[in-house]
Amino acid sequence: MTKFGSIGLRIGLLWLAVVAIWLFLGWLRDAVWGSGFSGYTLTGHMMSAVLATLFTVPLVILMQRVFDNARLKDIGLSISADAIRPLLVGTLAWLAPFALGLGICLATGWATVTPTVNWAEILTFLPLLVVLVFLFEALPEELVFRGYIYGQLASGMSRLWAVLIQAVLFSAWGAALWTVSLGAVPMDRIVMFFFMGLVLGMVRVVTGSVWASIGLHVAFQTVAQLLLNETRGHFAIAGTDMLQLVALGVVPFSLAAMISEIFYKGPHGWMVRAGRSVIS
Repeated sequence: MTKFGSIGLRIGLLWLAVVAIWLFLGWLRDAVWGSGFSGYTLTGHMMSAVLATLFTVPLVILMQRVFDNARLKDIGLSISADAIRPLLVGTLAWLAPFALGLGICLATGWATVTPTVNWAEILTFLPLLVVLVFLFEALPEELVFRGYIYGQLASGMSRLWAVLIQAVLFSAWGAALWTVSLGAVPMDRIVMFFFMGLVLGMVRVVTGSVWASIGLHVAFQTVAQLLLNETRGHFAIAGTDMLQLVALGVVPFSLAAMISEIFYKGPHGWMVRAGRSVIS
């Protein structure tokens, strides 16, 4: 088998596995915890988060050992104090422009955000939500797409093409889940997933670390779920569409890679094949 055939096989196996894992978690939420893809229970969220990490992380580690004789640090997930800086940079790269976008929405009257419970309750729930987002979305998704899949692609092609293709695979993953679970393919979400995957991939290249994309992913999902989850009811929002478009979408995702580059100067060799030696 050629090198590209081998890379494609590994990526395909992992992609199919994470589709199956998330569909299984969706079935559990629906059949066991009674929330499904369209509803919400805190118990279901907690169990799904734990299982997502327990299923995905060992799978990636196993694939690395079997196919590549490699470790997590070889795909940008070093388990050490070195993770702190890129994690904070990724978090800041999204939160800072989000604050700008939120300020624009509030100042122009495009949106209003009103707490429906006291701030003590919100701040008490926030650390739990951060952990749930980390376990359910940020760690497993970034490890798979900006870690293993990007690493495999970048070993055989330029970083730019690797970022583009992993973003396509990320949006295709979301499309597969929605098609099977909801019986429809929401094009707006597919486009959102592609551009989200693109920016997360760029941040991963700029910083050289999956921890940066994890930090950005945690920041985005935590804020989005805190503000927009009507079942939990922490906030009442008028102008939700503009808030999502400007404050949660266009402004932070347009600026995140540039902000990351302030802390990690280039050049980053976008047209150069990375190879395992620099995937760290």
